[in-house]
Amino acid sequence: MTQLPAPNALPIAFEAAGGQCFGWFHAAAEARARGVGVVLCRPLGYEAMCTYRSYTRLAGLLAQAGFDVLRFDYHGTGDSAGGDADPGRVAAWTASITAAAHEIKRVAGVSRLALFGVRLGATLAVQAAAQLGGVESLVLWAPCATGRAFVRELRAAGASRPDGAADAAVAGTPTGDIEALGYLYTAQTVRDLQSLDCQKVETAPARRVLIVGRDDLPAEGPLPGRYRAMGIDTTYAALPGYSHMMTAPHETYVEESTLAVICDWLAAAPEAGDVPAAHWATAVSCTEGYDLDGVRERPLAFGAGGSLFGILAEPRDAWAQERRLETAILMLNVGGNYRIGPNRLHVKIGRFLAAAGYRTLRFDLAGIGDSAGGVPFDGRKLYARDAAPDVQAAIDALAARGCKNFWLVGICSGSFVAFQTALADRRVTGQILMNSRLLEWCEDWQEAGPWRDFVQSGYKSTDFYRRALLQPQVYRRMLRGEIDVTGIARRIGSVLQAHLKRALGGLLRRAPGQESVLAKFKRLSARGTDTLLIVSAVDDGRDYLEFHLGARGSRMRGHPNFRMLVIEGSDHTFSSAASQKTLLATVQDHLDRRTAPEPEAGSLAQPAPVAHKSGWGELA
Repeated sequence: MTQLPAPNALPIAFEAAGGQCFGWFHAAAEARARGVGVVLCRPLGYEAMCTYRSYTRLAGLLAQAGFDVLRFDYHGTGDSAGGDADPGRVAAWTASITAAAHEIKRVAGVSRLALFGVRLGATLAVQAAAQLGGVESLVLWAPCATGRAFVRELRAAGASRPDGAADAAVAGTPTGDIEALGYLYTAQTVRDLQSLDCQKVETAPARRVLIVGRDDLPAEGPLPGRYRAMGIDTTYAALPGYSHMMTAPHETYVEESTLAVICDWLAAAPEAGDVPAAHWATAVSCTEGYDLDGVRERPLAFGAGGSLFGILAEPRDAWAQERRLETAILMLNVGGNYRIGPNRLHVKIGRFLAAAGYRTLRFDLAGIGDSAGGVPFDGRKLYARDAAPDVQAAIDALAARGCKNFWLVGICSGSFVAFQTALADRRVTGQILMNSRLLEWCEDWQEAGPWRDFVQSGYKSTDFYRRALLQPQVYRRMLRGEIDVTGIARRIGSVLQAHLKRALGGLLRRAPGQESVLAKFKRLSARGTDTLLIVSAVDDGRDYLEFHLGARGSRMRGHPNFRMLVIEGSDHTFSSAASQKTLLATVQDHLDRRTAPEPEAGSLAQPAPVAHKSGWGELA
């Protein structure tokens, strides 16, 4: 039985909004069972990724305190069925909460109910609680008082997208849709969001409410007063942790003191009724899998003691070619993002390729998401060799299921892990590396040279700045002080310095301190390991890659099993729907060609040239 990421935690799937929702049931500690079920309602989009660690930790603390807990993904989010473009999103999210409430009552055998939510998760929890009726306790952390305020934030985020990505998002997008922080909100979703208002609920959503304010905006606002006027026992507390929780996923911090206050407040509710003797006897694991979005998915625990966790997606029907079924695509974490990937990209890739006949595994490295780790996740260890054994454990698990060919897919730090694993394990058939910023492993960061300062630097490629100098509006922005000229000049100077240093070393015939990145790619090519290198034209990692491999991979020309593609109009994580669509088609095309049956002896058949989508650079 899969029981991760904590004792008595069970992966489950339940029906909601016409599809399967994935979640984790955390059973109450037997000796302290309270007979209360707590449903954790997540925020949306990028904020759901940022808060994942806090939600996971809170679920564990509540279970230890005697609560039965269900944390889950709404329909169209996370590991659940559906997507952003489906109709009726707001209604589906609310329906997912009410379904989760009924599910925890069924699974745990409890009658008392509490809901918890952060930001829009809190807003949706209010709506669901009002529909459910009889909710005992409601915890709202930094709730969006109205959907209109949330939509204003989305519009601002969409308008500030990076150059190139913003243009790609606007092109072909129906009027009224918003693409913000990697997620699509259709015109219908925007209208429905704007109708949400925590103050305008017809019935009291709960008997007692705790509202936790933002530590970066410590203002009580009108919501507590409104609930008190409705006769609700309402507490407002300004507690720390919000700003640290909402940073980038590899930097987010869990505020234990605030989670403890929330646990204590929930525990202070007056007890009522009898506590059931067997409060999770009816829980049913979804280990055997469930059908959704045209594929079959199942949770998979593997590694030492089953400490690592992932979701395996396979073709639902048995029509798939045997060679494809023998091919496994492993998608690796990007920074601190858990297995769904930035912009939910790993879910989209995994299901897209599974529907095409491949087996795909999106999983968490140790200490990230739902995989156990000996020590808490540390963003400073993104570029370390520690993760390669985790990937090898995933290969072992898939080999035991009959897979013979293994492809590693990674973006940014995930591409580093893929590259290091490919070097260490000859079983790796191929790797798809996207927007790599660093591929070397160094005991001492100083050995990484100037590139160590570019990781997560926020600048763009020198090619982007060279082209920008041809645009008159850039000079006007310079005069207004809107461009970090000093920082950009320092970055370009460092890139030039790296090239000059290497050229000088060549003239003096100095031996490199370690095997170069170029030599490692050549070694992989000679071994037969395939590489597809994809880089966004404006990405800062392009300078790093072209420093080692030449413009568009020219220094690898003539070496088999290597391709480098440059994509226009995309950002670091392919956040626009247009770039994702092209990315999916390109990855499948590459895999299809590499897994196609070998031509029979004597055959003159030759593979057709690769047809690149508009905006993609040709193979160097």
